[in-house]
Amino acid sequence: MTRRRGRVRRGRRTWGQRLVLTLCATLVVALLATAGAFGYAYSKYSRLARVELGTVLTGGTTSDEPQNILLVGVDSAARLDPDDPVTRGRDAGLRSDTMMVLRVDPAASQAHLLSIPRDLWVPLASGGNQRINTAIQVGGAPELIATIEGYLGIPIHHYAQVDFAAFRELVSVVGGVEVWFEHPTRDRQAGLSVPEPGCVLLDPDQSLAYVRARHLQTLVDGRWRTDPTGDHGRMSRQQDFIVRAIRRAIERGARNPVKLDSLIDAALAAVTVDDQWTAEDLATLASRFRLFDPARLVRHRLPVTDGTIGGAAVLRLIDAEARPTLDLFRGIDAGNVTAADVRVQVLNGSGRAGEAGAVSDGLARAGFTTVGVGEADDFGVARTVVRHTAGQEAAAHLVARHLDPEPVLELVEGPLDGDVVVVTGLDHRGVLTTPRPAPSTTTTTAVAAAPMTTTAPTGSTTTTTAIGEVPSPPLGVDC
Repeated sequence: MTRRRGRVRRGRRTWGQRLVLTLCATLVVALLATAGAFGYAYSKYSRLARVELGTVLTGGTTSDEPQNILLVGVDSAARLDPDDPVTRGRDAGLRSDTMMVLRVDPAASQAHLLSIPRDLWVPLASGGNQRINTAIQVGGAPELIATIEGYLGIPIHHYAQVDFAAFRELVSVVGGVEVWFEHPTRDRQAGLSVPEPGCVLLDPDQSLAYVRARHLQTLVDGRWRTDPTGDHGRMSRQQDFIVRAIRRAIERGARNPVKLDSLIDAALAAVTVDDQWTAEDLATLASRFRLFDPARLVRHRLPVTDGTIGGAAVLRLIDAEARPTLDLFRGIDAGNVTAADVRVQVLNGSGRAGEAGAVSDGLARAGFTTVGVGEADDFGVARTVVRHTAGQEAAAHLVARHLDPEPVLELVEGPLDGDVVVVTGLDHRGVLTTPRPAPSTTTTTAVAAAPMTTTAPTGSTTTTTAIGEVPSPPLGVDC
């Protein structure tokens, strides 16, 4: 059931009861924040479902330090009726249908959200290459976390998960979520059907269909037009849905203690978190975000290109363009690393005589500290590779900017003889004394793109491109 609504924009709200109900599980932290009392948080904490993750999570941070929370919506119909439309056409097994990394910096009251495409082609932590959404099927949450940490270099400090049934329950608690549709919209595969445009209150079933829609169509001038951006558009809509869900939760009574308690109870029943998140951690983190405005949630996406492997469509990461975004979630400030700080070893992978020495000399002239040369295990390497261990991403990026052409970055376990190891390839042309400029923005070209403006925590405005059909109400209408 859907309902159309249109109303004049109200004055901007202050978010007294913060971060209530997101797409996956930030709502647990946020809802506990509304209470602000450790005793209350502790009493609720004992009811949280938890998953044991062993040592796969990155430790060593306090509740006041920046941390990354992996939010996962799992493609599981285990708790749904066998006749539920969501179960149609599904093969057995669990997949991570939605993956986002929420980076929170309590000291600065900053929050960033990164969507990870489900079709991203990655090397799995356990071996072999697959789409990233199969990692959880191969080895559960630990495999997914290890794959993200290993391939993207993003440390994961905590984990939260929700499935189809839980998502519906959460939307039901807040009475549905409003979304603006400029035209009649549908997605036959996801089950989305919005026959009339306007401000539509999506019920739990249609909300689930909306955030899962990858084959969106809009009726324009009597013809159904397909949004060609697929998973790109879906990620943008999911991020937009989060902000709308937060607003809806506030409107439905998050400021009312009695109503709030019921919201928290529903959230606790719907979400699974890692076993290393203590009640004190949750309460401390939550209290630091009591004054956070959801409009300041900065949204990010990874730049990718379309590809095909074995007849199946996949997405490949554009490494160079992804660096600034990944560095943000890695906690890396590349501006603080200088050539003199980086120790580099060079290995000859092309087989050309004297190449390792020439590259080492060139890097030394550029200011790097060189620590020896040698031969790679095999000659005939196609592309130059810059190897580095976790924590040396900024150093590897700086070295890569001095190599022509752009090399491949490879995260390895080590140990290495230097901070960075360069393995020259057949494509190597030389060493640049002046490095290429560091990428400052992450861009992806797509059809049907619309501008999206987010407000950075400092109050400055950052404009990016929202991929795909992302509903935006007209001026003067709040939806």
